Amino acid sequence: MDDHAGATFGPFTDFSGKEFHNANFQGAVFEGKVSFANAKFTGRTNFSKAQFKGIADFTNTRFSSDAVFEQATFDEPAKFDHSRFEGAAQFQRACFSHDAHFPHLSFSGVANFRNTEFHAWGLFNFSAFASTVDFAETTFFGSANFSDTKFDQDAGFPRTRFIAFADYSRSRFQGPARFNEARLECKTLFRDAVFEHDAEFCDCRFTHPVNFASALFRKPVSFERVIFLQFVDFSRLQIEASFLLSPPKGSAGLAPEIRFESVSIEHPEQVRFSNISFEKITLMSTTLRGIRFENPRWPRRGLFQKRCVVYDEIQKDKPDPEKLTQLYRDIRANLKAAGVKADLGDLLYSQLEVTRKQRRSGDDPLYALRRYLSPYTLLWLTCGYGQRPLRAVLTATAVALAYFGAQP
Repeated sequence: MDDHAGATFGPFTDFSGKEFHNANFQGAVFEGKVSFANAKFTGRTNFSKAQFKGIADFTNTRFSSDAVFEQATFDEPAKFDHSRFEGAAQFQRACFSHDAHFPHLSFSGVANFRNTEFHAWGLFNFSAFASTVDFAETTFFGSANFSDTKFDQDAGFPRTRFIAFADYSRSRFQGPARFNEARLECKTLFRDAVFEHDAEFCDCRFTHPVNFASALFRKPVSFERVIFLQFVDFSRLQIEASFLLSPPKGSAGLAPEIRFESVSIEHPEQVRFSNISFEKITLMSTTLRGIRFENPRWPRRGLFQKRCVVYDEIQKDKPDPEKLTQLYRDIRANLKAAGVKADLGDLLYSQLEVTRKQRRSGDDPLYALRRYLSPYTLLWLTCGYGQRPLRAVLTATAVALAYFGAQP
């Protein structure tokens, strides 16, 4: 057994390439830089409560059994690049005051980073977690980089706090992804991420922009009771199972800007938007037929802002009229299927307005004539496409007055 428990090491300690068996550095103090680069640890390794006051270099180090760094403190950069943890990696309640380098690592056993603090960069990009990983209640004060990372089993980030930046781009979650009650107080990226198992973002709070563009959800995903305070990008998302998006109770005034465009949905009957405001949600090029809208709120325009529209119509400079018309058809069909009558008339009015104002391809020299002298124009003027009874009454009254006024 290599027992160095409680030992104090000087300004520079070089253990590069050394071999240790059942190494015990519990409570050890490293006053300066220490290098374990290319070292091999067999048996149980214990660095719990160790203090690393200088750079801690564990580059390309192999831990063939359990490695314990519980409550260890790292004042300067900690470098674990290209290392291998073949047993459990225990970093719970550790504190990294400087950059923590864990890129290109392989974790064969359980990786426990529960209640850990990362005060600068937390770099886990291109790493592979073959077993369960637990970052519950961990705080990333600096940037967290999990891009191109592979999670083979449960990936737990419940109640985790991200403050500066969070990047999960192109990561692959083979097992369940748990982000319940996470607080993401920074720009967050899940662009091109793949979720092969259930994904849970229930009760999350996103205070800054979040990007799920081109992500793939093969199993159920839940954004139940989630709070989005800034822009959300779901464009080109692929949904192959159930999808739920709903805000928490008491957040009726929230209207986040969401891009839900060109989304591929395999089972639309399993997609639910519950109590969502569509006042700033774009839906262009997404087939919505069959999706469940539960108590939706739509933006309004027209005289006195009374008419319901889809945000694509007022947000884009020149939206594609055919795609826009199809959006209105799909939304109205979904509301009818759900037995919801509210807003149906307004949405039909908006759909026909798009048709009336639609330009044909090319220069369309007859556009003005068709817009103002077509049958659609007559319906619009006389009865508001059958949705404005007062206009029909006024039209009938005007016709009657003109008729009787013309009598001798």
